[in-house]
Amino acid sequence: MTQNALRTFGVKESTHLAADLDKHLEEIKLVGYTILPNVLTSQELDEARVKMERIYQVQVAEIGGRQHLEAIGDTYTAMCLLAYDEFFLTLAIKPPVLCVVEQFLGDYYTLMLQNGIINVPELGDDQTAGYWHRDLGYQHFTSSRPLGITALYCIDDFNVESGGTLVLPASHKAEAFPSQQFVGEHERSITAPAGSVVVFDSMLYHRGGHNRSRNVRRGVNNIYTLPLIKQQISLPSILKGRYREDAFLSKFLGYESETDANVDEFRQRRIRRKQEV
Repeated sequence: MTQNALRTFGVKESTHLAADLDKHLEEIKLVGYTILPNVLTSQELDEARVKMERIYQVQVAEIGGRQHLEAIGDTYTAMCLLAYDEFFLTLAIKPPVLCVVEQFLGDYYTLMLQNGIINVPELGDDQTAGYWHRDLGYQHFTSSRPLGITALYCIDDFNVESGGTLVLPASHKAEAFPSQQFVGEHERSITAPAGSVVVFDSMLYHRGGHNRSRNVRRGVNNIYTLPLIKQQISLPSILKGRYREDAFLSKFLGYESETDANVDEFRQRRIRRKQEV
């Protein structure tokens, strides 16, 4: 027997990992999260940083000034990035990430939201994302399978110094938010280099950390859900028909799960789908 061999008693069932993917799936099931390394290249990271800042400034101008974002607690968030630049759609459909998503949600899921998170030095946990929350907010139940999977792309290094995301391991299995004592003893700060993706059950409690560094820490948050969950912003509306003809993107972006306006529209859509088969 080797020194590191597992010794058990009374165990009749156990999990065996056949591939690296299995390791990530097991971590999400048991502790709620995993880290996928090297998903983005250095060139993609540079591009993401520049484009996020440009989109954020466009949105500040659209709303009439940063003070309006401050009034609603939305400062330093660039929303719905893919509607402003197709580059962020390519991020949302990265194969290593979708491979994990599909293991949990099957072959029909939608992008519920995509937001750029800008964690500014000395302000990180004062922003809304710095409060403990679930990405499927206001829900206090558990389910046998995830309703949503979150993929947080690390555009900069995530660590204690930069205000990397903190998680409460296994809290996706708890209905109520844990006690203050439990949080203090069990919160865990995620360390992940730029280019990694933190993938977790969307019901896992988490928050952004306090950025003690001198540099901005950016992330792109993508939440994939079963189509029964409403999108934060209607992507079909904001995209105005773009990508609708693509079989995968039509489902992924929510074109196929929009609510019909009336009975006739509902039935006509089903008739067209039948004719296309």
